[in-house]
Amino acid sequence: MEATNKRRRVKIKSTSRMRKADRKRQLMDEAKQLFVTLGYQHTTTEKIAQAAGVTEPVLYRHFSSKKKLFLEVLDDIRRATILRWQTDTKSIGDPLKRMYAIVDLYLGSTREHAVDFHIMHRSLVETDDEDIADCLRTFYLDSEKMLAEVIREGQATGVFRKELDPRVGAWELIRTALGYTLTLPLAIPIYQEKDYVPQAIACMLTCLMK
Repeated sequence: MEATNKRRRVKIKSTSRMRKADRKRQLMDEAKQLFVTLGYQHTTTEKIAQAAGVTEPVLYRHFSSKKKLFLEVLDDIRRATILRWQTDTKSIGDPLKRMYAIVDLYLGSTREHAVDFHIMHRSLVETDDEDIADCLRTFYLDSEKMLAEVIREGQATGVFRKELDPRVGAWELIRTALGYTLTLPLAIPIYQEKDYVPQAIACMLTCLMK
């Protein structure tokens, strides 16, 4: 009886009409969950379609392949993340305060948007596809550009060391933050302490300051 009801629910779900943009978003959201739990290699279009309650032909109307879907997921994560950081900090005039805010947003994003970051970081170590690598590279280069710009502004106002290459400073921040994100699932005890994040940010930014 339960199996019958489940099949009926799946059938209703798969046959219900949905706007093209909404269906595409639904497929991407379902795919995200599978990419996190199964990884890119073990996620199939059949599994994505089943999770979304549609047939594979419906999925192929929106994405020509699993790789195409995955690239759109990565690009969507990249654009949304960078836009969120820029929007939430654009009104902060002081470069040091803005850098604190950006780093704080990054550390917060790894928790609030854990699925997105898990997909990106798992992709770094599990896939050797050049198109996927290029998409990931674009995200980190966008991050470098944003951070380096803030560092240059801080150098101009005398907050940050003028002899430091802003790109080097940006990448040291990226690498440190990436290490935090990769170890976050391990439930490191100190990460749970209320003053850890402020101290971690201060430690990261010390290398930039005069």
